[in-house]
Amino acid sequence: MRTLLEILTTAPGVSGRESGAAETFSAVLMPYCENIELDALGNVIASVNGFQEGRKALMLEAHTDKIGLMVRHITKEGFLLVCPVGGFDTKILPASSVRIYGKEVLHGVICSIPPHIQSADKAPDMKTLCVDTGLSPEKVSALIKIGDVMEFETDFTPLGKNMAAASAMDDRAGLAVIVKTLEMLKDIELPFNIAVVGAVQEEVGLRGAGSAAYNLKPHAAICIDVCHGKTPDASGRDTFEMGKGPVITVGPNVQRNVSDRLIHVAKKTEIPYQIDVDSGCTGTDAWVVQVARKGVYTGLLSLPLRYMHAGYEVLHIDDAENAARLLAAVIKDLGKQGELCF
Repeated sequence: MRTLLEILTTAPGVSGRESGAAETFSAVLMPYCENIELDALGNVIASVNGFQEGRKALMLEAHTDKIGLMVRHITKEGFLLVCPVGGFDTKILPASSVRIYGKEVLHGVICSIPPHIQSADKAPDMKTLCVDTGLSPEKVSALIKIGDVMEFETDFTPLGKNMAAASAMDDRAGLAVIVKTLEMLKDIELPFNIAVVGAVQEEVGLRGAGSAAYNLKPHAAICIDVCHGKTPDASGRDTFEMGKGPVITVGPNVQRNVSDRLIHVAKKTEIPYQIDVDSGCTGTDAWVVQVARKGVYTGLLSLPLRYMHAGYEVLHIDDAENAARLLAAVIKDLGKQGELCF
């Protein structure tokens, strides 16, 4: 799992430019899937046992994209003015290192006013934030154009024995869970199809998953995403313990029989889990998958994550391992019934 996380989190893939992440995800799926392809939006679509006619399909979905920035203007001095791709707290941006995808890969630092000369202590305005590449205006103009994207320049960093920090744990960790699940299911015959989706553009409107679900027409789907990990300064009501298991959502954005099945199997197999009671939109791809075509039996399994939408996001690797164990156990349980029954 640690190796998978490192491979997937270090792939490029800002929303709308997910080709690097899609290529990486496709490569790690190859030992377990067939018919791996990209659709028109860039979603990775794969099947585990073929898209066999007359059989119901279970869709396993996580999103490939991550937050980033886009160049909206280049000043005469060669600084890059930017706009967000996805949601940011602007307070985390100043002095962050970024990787810019121009005609070649370049590096920059988001400008930061030292506290000694600040006129006020307030959150920076995205409209005035700019990126310093250290290059001459002529070189910047030759290598970078308006519309180029950039992302946080971070490394995969192990933290102790069981945790790790990286950019894009949201939601490359979900992709890793899917791959690990398929590894656990390898060579097991199932009476239903399994479709795998690495969806694009979740961070800017849940776009890819809705299109993929419409195309694949699954009977049921389990989406894998992240939720908020507990920290000393965060509300306990909205956060979840790290290392205490994946989080099963209950509420109107998921079907009760799917969440009940996840809970039942977790108890039966003694896999640790937590419960998220969500009374509205979960803010995940489950929102659009659930209502595709005539509706899809939908479940949501989440991994507690600290510092979401920051340069470094922290995950407990045991939670990802246990999420994969739970998914594999649920799929095996469904297989024993002889059909995909929800």
